[in-house]
Amino acid sequence: MAEDLSYGPRLTDDEYERKIVELHRGLPPMPTKEQDRELRRRELELAIDHRLGCDFPPERREALWTIKQRVEKQRLRLGLKFLLKKLFGKSIAEDAQGLAGYMVDEYSKVLSKSELKNFFNLKEGERPTLPIDVNRRPNVTK
Repeated sequence: MAEDLSYGPRLTDDEYERKIVELHRGLPPMPTKEQDRELRRRELELAIDHRLGCDFPPERREALWTIKQRVEKQRLRLGLKFLLKKLFGKSIAEDAQGLAGYMVDEYSKVLSKSELKNFFNLKEGERPTLPIDVNRRPNVTK
């Protein structure tokens, strides 16, 4: 159960999922750059309402949005790195795990430990990871 952080009511799992589906339902197959940016912003707002509370302060929401944009740029770089490593048969799993850690480190500049725990649904002392085995070698077909 998530800790009460006193930021008002939170969206339930069902409300959150329904709102995410509604958000994506009206999008064109190829959204514009601005539509995509707005979608990501609204997804973050819903995540905050769901994990932290609907009354989470606007200035801190803005700070999280700034961080999310910075993390997105790193994610794009990781995508390019993936393509290069795929050509040479190398694993990108460690880089991806590093991005997850980077994201938490960045969010920790705005969120307290309790807030981070709720936002990322973590147990005490746990760091978020991606569900991949960093020791598994990729299948390379020639």
